[in-house]
Amino acid sequence: MITLKCPHCGEQFDFEPVTRLSPEELHEKELLQGTLNCVACPKCGEGLNVPVRIIYRETESPYMLVQEPHPLPEAQMRAMAMQLDESATNAAIGQGVQRPIVRLVFTRQDFLEKLYLRRNGLDDRVIEFAKYQLYNGGTEDGQLSQAKHRLLFDFSRVDANTLSFIVYNRSNGRPIRMLEVSRSEYEALVEEIGSNAELGQEIDKCLPGRRVDADALGNNMPREQ
Repeated sequence: MITLKCPHCGEQFDFEPVTRLSPEELHEKELLQGTLNCVACPKCGEGLNVPVRIIYRETESPYMLVQEPHPLPEAQMRAMAMQLDESATNAAIGQGVQRPIVRLVFTRQDFLEKLYLRRNGLDDRVIEFAKYQLYNGGTEDGQLSQAKHRLLFDFSRVDANTLSFIVYNRSNGRPIRMLEVSRSEYEALVEEIGSNAELGQEIDKCLPGRRVDADALGNNMPREQ
């Protein structure tokens, strides 16, 4: 339980945010509608979005997804990811259980993307590497720029043959186009990473802690001369 103060009228009131999610208690409707941890002031009705850390854990497999409420500078994000990874490892050792797969994100969009990649059986490391390739000349028109655009997996359009991505304008956050990748290309990338130990190690080295995203790859992958 936390105490909130309405920025509109100054009323103080108690609110219990949702901070733990699981497949059984997902609050999926609120996540998709963007209303999770939103509350109205009991006095004036002003809507408040309460920023809190949210942790999703699976009960049948060792997987944990953490959303921090605010983006941080790159160095702090890297440090937080490494700290989270270390804490999860130490906890697993102390409990004598398998170390969980841990992911750290900083926006609700990224949280949903990771959640639905997991639900659809897609490897997020491979998806983020595919985004990295698309940013770096992997589209037919070559009009995709990591500095200007952001790719997010479109979990509303999943089929056996195609993976869809929404291209967002980074400056205003608006969607500007759709991008489709054949499922066979994804499977080929899975095989390439799995069979090329050097490539797999390079990707692991460039993903700081458990922050697995194309921006981290873009910042850390060596540039071709």
